[in-house]
Amino acid sequence: MSSGFYNAEMATKQEQMARTRDMVRQRAEIMSVLSPAPGEAILELGSGNGILVRELIDTVGPDGRVVGLDASDAILDMARHICPEGEFLRGDAQNLPFKDETFDAVVTAQVLCFLEDVDRAISETYRVLKPDGRLVVLDTDWDTLIWQSDDPELMARVMNEYQAVYTNAHLPRSLPSRLVKVGFSKIDVESFVVMNTSFGENTYARQTAEFAKSIMESSVDFTPEEQSAWLVSQEELARSGEFFFSLNRYLISGYK
Repeated sequence: MSSGFYNAEMATKQEQMARTRDMVRQRAEIMSVLSPAPGEAILELGSGNGILVRELIDTVGPDGRVVGLDASDAILDMARHICPEGEFLRGDAQNLPFKDETFDAVVTAQVLCFLEDVDRAISETYRVLKPDGRLVVLDTDWDTLIWQSDDPELMARVMNEYQAVYTNAHLPRSLPSRLVKVGFSKIDVESFVVMNTSFGENTYARQTAEFAKSIMESSVDFTPEEQSAWLVSQEELARSGEFFFSLNRYLISGYK
């Protein structure tokens, strides 16, 4: 992927997605648990499009600091376009390029599930947090997904392929105990549901379907006919008023 992939058009699409009900709700849930305060130093691991960083900057104010860390140069380019006032660095969550006790808080959403060494990333997070600093993780257990289909067998195959892209598609189950082992205390777990009964362009269900379609297209396990039939069936369910998509998100937090 070239660094020019995320151009102004892509940034505009990211802004549109960020304004959808699902993404606004998700950021609000994160902010509620994180409770950022003026003057704090906050790190986001896997800062993506930079929109959460932008909102955090507004909250911590001129006396605070917000750093977005991501492993992809292309995504960092997009984040800098969307949030030019932000501080974005390329780096690995499993080997953070910061001194001990640098941040008041660390936040990460849908990132740890992709890592080979989650425990190392948690330990690194613990290291860079100040005493009494806090970690907030948003992640998903994909077994909580309920997705209506008129072909359950094909849907099961699609979701098996979809979950395979994650190193751990069920991370929330083990994350609280992992945090305790590293030294975090006052562990708290909250959840909310992403619920879509429509299949509109700006729903999380549509975003998930497009990702699933890309995975199917790159797999030898799905014929072109199956790829087409799967997406067409979702469109038909939406037209008939039978579309249903429900997925649990988990917010897990702890203090150093």
